[in-house]
Parts: sequence; C-alpha cells; structure tokens
Amino acid sequence: MLIEYKEIIDKELRLFSDKLPSLSIYDPIKYIISNGGKRFRSSLTLMAADLFSNQPLLAINEAIAIELFHNFTLIHDDIMDQAPIRRNLPAVHKKWDENIAILSGDLLYAIVNQLLSDSSSQSPTLHQIFQQTAVEVCEGQSLDMEFENLEIISISEYINMIQLKTAVLVACSLKMGALIGGASKKDAQLLYDFGFNLGTSFQIDDDILDVFPKEDNFGKQVGGDIIEKKKTILFIDFLSKASEEDQIMVNDIIDDKQLSKDQKVSKVKDFYLKYDVLKVAQESKNNFYNKSMISLQNLSLPEEKKKIVENFSVHLMNRKF
Repeated sequence: MLIEYKEIIDKELRLFSDKLPSLSIYDPIKYIISNGGKRFRSSLTLMAADLFSNQPLLAINEAIAIELFHNFTLIHDDIMDQAPIRRNLPAVHKKWDENIAILSGDLLYAIVNQLLSDSSSQSPTLHQIFQQTAVEVCEGQSLDMEFENLEIISISEYINMIQLKTAVLVACSLKMGALIGGASKKDAQLLYDFGFNLGTSFQIDDDILDVFPKEDNFGKQVGGDIIEKKKTILFIDFLSKASEEDQIMVNDIIDDKQLSKDQKVSKVKDFYLKYDVLKVAQESKNNFYNKSMISLQNLSLPEEKKKIVENFSVHLMNRKF
C-alpha cells in the first residue's frame, strides 16, 4: 500500500538531488540517493499525513528529511561496520574513502536540519520529536557496538537497543506526519506508539527469518546472523539457557574454518531447536505486535482508515524472509 507514496518520494528525491551544488562533496550524497531503497520510513510519514488530512504532500519536506536522515545513518553505519556493499553497490566509504564518507554524512545531516527549518510545517514540536529521535538512534548504534564486546546481555537490553536503533525512527516518521496532517496530540502519540511497537516486532521477526525463513529465500544466505555471531534475540536466549559445554560447542562451530557456512548454520540451528529459542522470540514478536494493534484501534480515525493501516501491518509481518 506504500507504493504510491514511494513513487512520490523517489520523484522528490530526484528533484532534490538535481538541485544540489556541483561541489565534489555532494557526489556521495547524490550517489546514495540514486541507489534506491525501500523508502519505508518516509512513506509512513506521507501515509500518516494522508490518514488525518487526505493530503500526503503536506508532509513532503519532513518525509524527504526522514529519508535523508536514514541515508546519513547508513553512510556512517557502513563505516563503523566496515561493510563493503550497500544496496548491491559499493558503500560510500569504499567508492570514495572514509574521510569523504564521514564528511558527506555530516553534510547530509546538516541538510536534513535545513530542510526541516525551511518547511512550511516546521514547529518547535516537530523539531523536538526529530532531534530526540536522532539522539536515540545514535544511542542505539552505540549500544549495538558495545554488545559486540560483551559475552552476555539480556533480552530486555537487546530489545531496548533495537528500539533505539530501529523502532524510534519508524515511530517518529508516523508521529511527524500525523501532526502535520492535523492529528490531535493524543492521536499523534498513539500513532507513535503503534510505530514503536510494530518496529520492535518487525526487528525481532527479522532475527527469526534470518535463521528460520518461511520459504526458499532465493539465494540469500540463511543464518547470516549466526555466521557473523550477531547477538540476536535467538542467540541471546540460547546463551541464557545452554549448558557451558553447549555454548563452547556452538562457538567452536561458528569459528571452525573447515565447515562451510551452510554446515555451520545447520549445526547451530540444531542447538537452537534443542533449547527452543524460537518460542521466546515468537512470543516477544507477538507481544509487541499486539501492543501496536491496541494503539491502532484506539485512534480516533474511521474504521476504514484503521483497516488500511492494519492491512499494511499484516503485509509487513507476513513477509517470507
């Protein structure tokens, strides 16, 4: 259902990119914009404005700002993760270098704030929501990096991290669009809560599908998180339940250079099944999803509009991988 909003975003981004100065520091920005993307968060901003005003374009400046902010985080995340590829193309820091990538990311964040300041919808409330979200996203990224060096973290600590790193921007996108569309403070907060809990459920589902896809995933590496030793909700639950002997065995399997990636994933999945880690992950996913639906149903919107959002949620959570 977000396709029509994505088309609007893509068109506006092309126009925005064409107007950027010809200085070389803008080239990485033009590059990452042109490389595509789902435009998921920015589309939600337009959808939220549409729900309350039937005029999605009222929030176009904020939607573009949200999309550019997301791309700013990707540029810097790729540097920190030393990720060579983004959207099947060289990451910005690989196509240029790390110094240029850092500076272009900083420039992109400045442009985001310029866009918000120039918007006809701009208000202290919108600025506060966005800047608080930017702070929280950075906090989430910081926690994610810290967790890489910790042997044990709790599921609640992990959920807090993914909420900061991922869910708050989904929630912010919806709340900003709702306020611009004329929603009451109560409805705007309910839509924020909906996005916050749906975003949390989505990320947990992402952890599950990485190891237990619902069908053939067309060549994508199953268990990529296992191979990279990511502390997902599945791995964290395994560590909390497993004997010391089994923990050592799993770490040895992942580190074994004689085993293929598929063999590693298959062997670790056996341990996941032994300790029934899927149960806790699914219960957590469903808990946050149900919370999002409660917020949705409490919105003072016509039932047909609530149904549109519910159908979007169902489609989002029923993806196969």
